[in-house]
Amino acid sequence: MERRASFVVPSVCIRIPDQLQLPATLFEPQKAMMTPRIRSGVDDLNMAPPEHQLTVLAMQLAVLEKAVSRLGTLAFIWATVVLLGGFAITLSCTDFWCITVLLLTEGARIQGRSHELEWQQRATCLSAVSQAVGHVLCLLQLLSASVCAAVSLVRLVTQRYGVDGGNPWTNRRAALDIFYGLALVESLLLLVEKALWQWRVGHHRLLERVAKECHLCGTARGVVAIRRFFYDSYSRGLNGSIFDGLHMNLVSYADEMLTAGSHDEQSLGVSILVALAESDRFADSTLRKIGMSASTIEQLIQMLSWKNTSEIGVRRSAAVVVSMLTGRKIIALRLTGIPGAIESVASLLYADVDELNLLGLTILSKLAHDHDNCDKIGKTRNLLDKIISYCCIAGKGQAAPTGMRLKAVKQALLVVKRLAGTTGATGKLLRRELSDIVFTVSNLREVLQQREGRIQSELHQLAIETLTSLAIDKEAREKIGGTGGVVRELVAIFLPGKDEARGNSRQMNAIRVKAGEALAMLALESGGNCGAIIMACGRGVERLVEALSDPVVIIGAARILRNLCTYVGDECQLPLRGVAAGATKGTFKPHIYICI
Repeated sequence: MERRASFVVPSVCIRIPDQLQLPATLFEPQKAMMTPRIRSGVDDLNMAPPEHQLTVLAMQLAVLEKAVSRLGTLAFIWATVVLLGGFAITLSCTDFWCITVLLLTEGARIQGRSHELEWQQRATCLSAVSQAVGHVLCLLQLLSASVCAAVSLVRLVTQRYGVDGGNPWTNRRAALDIFYGLALVESLLLLVEKALWQWRVGHHRLLERVAKECHLCGTARGVVAIRRFFYDSYSRGLNGSIFDGLHMNLVSYADEMLTAGSHDEQSLGVSILVALAESDRFADSTLRKIGMSASTIEQLIQMLSWKNTSEIGVRRSAAVVVSMLTGRKIIALRLTGIPGAIESVASLLYADVDELNLLGLTILSKLAHDHDNCDKIGKTRNLLDKIISYCCIAGKGQAAPTGMRLKAVKQALLVVKRLAGTTGATGKLLRRELSDIVFTVSNLREVLQQREGRIQSELHQLAIETLTSLAIDKEAREKIGGTGGVVRELVAIFLPGKDEARGNSRQMNAIRVKAGEALAMLALESGGNCGAIIMACGRGVERLVEALSDPVVIIGAARILRNLCTYVGDECQLPLRGVAAGATKGTFKPHIYICI
């Protein structure tokens, strides 16, 4: 108390221009800004999705196929019970062999049809051999239908059934007409089904068009996924009700493959989800449906930790979907409630693929919006050290930072900034742990030392805000001030030289304001930091006094000077004796005042 009483600084009022629009600072109360939510895509709930065209076609084909099967069954019963059972002795040799050929052909067609659908489904994910077998079976179907139609038509036209021979066999002609008629209609319906399939799928390339509308054409397995969806919809219509496949959609289909399918089916399912989630039109509805399925979210989290090199694409797709899901608060809370979720996300940071590293940091930066998630991130073993390692500009021995590296640094700084800005006991513990990491402050200093324009604009501001948040903790404040070059870089940004000041812009002014906040925080209750600031200003405070005339940084300069006058040590009191006199030299407009 005696030391401070011996150095009395008179109260000085500094008038600030009343019409000046200053950037918002850390110390000022902020007004809540209601930003309208703008949807990026169409995503009209009343609009039928593109895959609806496939389900409608599958239903039409299923109706024709079931009609063919029912007519085939009726013709088989009619031939065996009525003709061969009642008129076997009186049938002519020609009719007997025609009926036999038609029955054998129909039996072969039924067996071939069941195997054809099976091989067509296999062809979507197996080798070209499966596709060849499917084509052969399809050709056999067409040949069988053509033979049946030709034989039936010839017999109906010629009507050469032999002599009836009396009253007991007068119904033989009618029975043969009915059988040949059933066989002809069955064959024609089968040919119509094949023609419709070829016209829509082959000529109009419906599968490719739907894949393009669903943004699946750009992926390696996009058309394969659409083809498999179509075959499964058709199969459901055949095996159950014709309407079973009509209500299928790609998102629920991908969910089924993801949760209950094989390893290849899971890969196919996640490729569908990422394509729909990345499209403007289907993003909202896709993410909404995924967020309602806990099993799907759990499987996506599990995929993040797949380590096989052949699964990098699948891992990347799962990470993209998870990154989009974490942008929604409710889904993000549900995601972090899964045991091991943070550990799975952290595994992306250890991958040897830059894109996976960036996706992992992006997910963590979104999760760090929530207080509880920050606590979980801080408690995950070695995760804070790994995040800090990505705050280094020159990563992996690179001389110049690449674009991907700069993006990773930005996301890492966002994570650290949000962790350091956490409130309560959790925030205090996180700031302590972050400051205890050896490379935290040095990596932030390295960011501040960069002078490239693309780095200065965003990374400088993030690094400064991180330092400001860390400086809330007293011990961290001392470590920051004790790290050589940090205070000097902050002063250089806050009070740039004449050459650097010429290029001032709104962004650069905002960074200068943030640097002033960081310096004011570092000077709070720290005599050592106050001395470092005076030394960085050229062993005096003249530049800070001159900054009181700068409308951009006047508040920051005043706060720094106030803290210097209050907390500076005895050895640095002399340079402050001229503060009161220097602060009163400027000419200011009235109305707004700030007291030192």
